[in-house]
Amino acid sequence: MKKVALLLMLISFSIFGQKAIFNKINSEGNFTEYETKEGVVLKIGDTLKIGYPRNTNFTFITQGGVPATAFLSNTKVVVTKLKSVGNKTRGFKMYALFKGYGLVPVYIDYDSAFETGEIK
Repeated sequence: MKKVALLLMLISFSIFGQKAIFNKINSEGNFTEYETKEGVVLKIGDTLKIGYPRNTNFTFITQGGVPATAFLSNTKVVVTKLKSVGNKTRGFKMYALFKGYGLVPVYIDYDSAFETGEIK
């Protein structure tokens, strides 16, 4: 009986996933949903429209730790992963990832990118 209850609990976690909420993230990990600062729920599989950088490179969109260049401007991308990164001292930041050009995924600091117009 205990095995069945444990199995049902594991299945429910995998189906419903985890939801992260702005300023209430307290661990690193992958999530299936993220409630943004504006209250919008972002999910894996959602499409985002990339805006334009302030200069020649984006500030809050990076690939391999390097700011993405303007060639991503005015394109649509599909979110493949929602990931929180950080630690308890500095805090945690939520990133939306999509498959970039090459093997390295592109990280979007969603809330900051939205505020500055890098994401529409």
